Amino acid sequence: MVQIILFVLSVLFLALLVYCRMLYLKLKEARMKKDELTLKNHELNALVHSSELSSIRYKLNPHLFKNALNSIQSHAYQTYYSMDKLSGVLDYILYESDQPLVSLQEEMDFAANFIEINRLKLSPLFDLRIRNTINLKDDRIRNLKILPLITVDLIENAFKHTDFQKSESFISIHLEITGNEFLLEVSNRISESKPLKKERSGLGIKNLEERLNIAYPNAYELTLNNDNPVFHARLKLKLNG
Repeated sequence: MVQIILFVLSVLFLALLVYCRMLYLKLKEARMKKDELTLKNHELNALVHSSELSSIRYKLNPHLFKNALNSIQSHAYQTYYSMDKLSGVLDYILYESDQPLVSLQEEMDFAANFIEINRLKLSPLFDLRIRNTINLKDDRIRNLKILPLITVDLIENAFKHTDFQKSESFISIHLEITGNEFLLEVSNRISESKPLKKERSGLGIKNLEERLNIAYPNAYELTLNNDNPVFHARLKLKLNG
């Protein structure tokens, strides 16, 4: 009986050893797989981290910043300049043009701003000739009054109908003030292609003549000459001081 018990115990002990051995091997295998996964995880993290760093270095590349800043800088002054001129034009249209008359200086400032806004679309090599002749003292100019927006139609017409692609094209704008007389002369080389026709287009000169007939009856001269390929416009007014 004792021998049978010892035999059973031996078998159980041997089975326990085998089970422990198998459990040890499985734990060892699991640990190895865990270490392998951990290593791959580290490698993957390192790869991702390296990729992120490369991306950050790319984004923070000083050359990219420099190029971007150069691009912004090249347009910054022009943008500020154009917005400043546009602001002046809009202020004049919104707050001054509803008056029966405005000061001559205000109208001249408006014309200058309007020209500068249109200048922005021109090549630096384009032949744009601007000339102001003022034969008055400053205090005399402040006392002269003129119909608001009287200069816009002739100037706009020149920019609208000029062929900017031809090397011989030009726009000439001459403003002159002598005594109580105001003179605006605008010339331009006419584009061979017709401008895009818009609603209410072509009414600028007609409206100008109607306004002049009302505000300056027998006190203005408006001449329009189409000496193909050059168009000449000339407006002369007697102003109220």
